[in-house]
Amino acid sequence: MKHSILRCVAALLLLAGVHALPRASSRALPCVEPLRVVTTIPDLADIVREVGGDLVDVESIAKGRENIHSVRIKPSHVVAMNKADLFVQVGLSLEHAWVPALLQASRNKRIQPGMPGFLNISEGWEPIQVPESLSRRQGTDLHPQGNPHINLDPRGGRHMAQAVLDALGTLLPDAKPELEARHASYAKRLDEAEARWRALAARVAGEKVVAYHASFDYLMLELGVEIAGSIEPKPGVPPTPRDLARLITRMQSEGIGVVVTAFWSNNRSVAEVARKSGARVVELPDMVGGVEGAESWIAMMDLIHERLAQALSGG
Repeated sequence: MKHSILRCVAALLLLAGVHALPRASSRALPCVEPLRVVTTIPDLADIVREVGGDLVDVESIAKGRENIHSVRIKPSHVVAMNKADLFVQVGLSLEHAWVPALLQASRNKRIQPGMPGFLNISEGWEPIQVPESLSRRQGTDLHPQGNPHINLDPRGGRHMAQAVLDALGTLLPDAKPELEARHASYAKRLDEAEARWRALAARVAGEKVVAYHASFDYLMLELGVEIAGSIEPKPGVPPTPRDLARLITRMQSEGIGVVVTAFWSNNRSVAEVARKSGARVVELPDMVGGVEGAESWIAMMDLIHERLAQALSGG
């Protein structure tokens, strides 16, 4: 607050004696408070910062190493949500276990579904693995609208950035030129990153991996890599010894030498499968901040592609 007051005083001193002020904007009025934004995952927070710059003040609820399906809510999260001007979630039921209660507890009408301050980033996205029917027999992490891990699709950066631009433009109409310029700059960086990812994808297309959870299905589909088996027999259901034995036999018969997992799921089942099959475990971040070197969405995707290319090409 002190710094905001100082900025306001400085702005008034600079504008003293000016008879015709330009239309109000973040630059003409530097004392305007940044838009307060809360996101569910750090990937969204990173992209909000890229597009919003100093027009936004962003906080992510998840920090990057959790199982996003079961994040533990803290009183500080409720306080942040109560003060927020914009709330951004992935959607597709990714955060369904905790976001509805958090929205209700926030008592903030600005960020409720249907309001300009609520952004479901998955709107307009074409999901994969949309189930034809739903039953608890299919698992506990059920997603009736399809696979929600769009933040791990190489195409996801563009989709997320455009959705963020649209939302910020609605809430900050006078700042649209600045927002659009920042978005255009980010899009150029995505052009360069996507070229790198295509080059690495060419090295791994046609390979097979085993995964723990369905986090990386979009990624593998874009890379042309087949997920030949899952350690979870059903989403959210731990494997039995019989499940693991069947999977290990298949890996040995098909020569599958890589097991892909996130930090939160790199457990004893993964270690057992790797040890008995002779496969290599490749731990990948499934959110920004999940590992060192994944401090931004582009950096995370660079790291994922590099680790996969090295593992699948025999490095």
